[in-house]
Amino acid sequence: MKRPNIVPILLAAGSSDQLGFPKPLARFGHRTALEIAMKNCAGLARPIVVLGSNADAIQKSMLRGARVVINRRWKRGQLSSLLAGLRRVPRGAAFLIYPVDHPLVTREIVEQIAHAFEERPKGKAIIMPKFRRYHGHPVICAAEIRGELKRARTAREVIYRDMRRVQFVYVATSVICRDFSDPASYLACLQRFPLR
Repeated sequence: MKRPNIVPILLAAGSSDQLGFPKPLARFGHRTALEIAMKNCAGLARPIVVLGSNADAIQKSMLRGARVVINRRWKRGQLSSLLAGLRRVPRGAAFLIYPVDHPLVTREIVEQIAHAFEERPKGKAIIMPKFRRYHGHPVICAAEIRGELKRARTAREVIYRDMRRVQFVYVATSVICRDFSDPASYLACLQRFPLR
């Protein structure tokens, strides 16, 4: 997979208060959630990792090869982190929105949506994975979407504004919808991790 015109933005800035440790450093097998996300994006452009809460601790554990952006306004929500990362994305490039608290996503899923983006019909600016009736992550946006994000209150508002421009990629697993934010959801992801 060689797709240098798709820039991954790995969102790793949010609070992990309920977990007791930084989400990006949550262990799954021999890797952290952040390492899994970075490995899944191999072949795309060099990833941008947006940090905020616990940035110092997370940076010490970073893999080489990522560009780190510190979002000092991370408490304003995920869109503030996405916009911080977008400032490093070249104007004409597409970008992959990838929250690192989705550790069950695989490289094959990332490749599937990247391929769908390259082959998308005219008028489709957003590629989103779907399992049955559930939408999930990660999502790829064409370059023209970035201006809308700057004027929005949430990224979700932009993604769902006009469903005619969204192309769904159907996947055979619910991992695109599985995230973690507290001990119970972390344990649920850990239990599913070997089966993903």
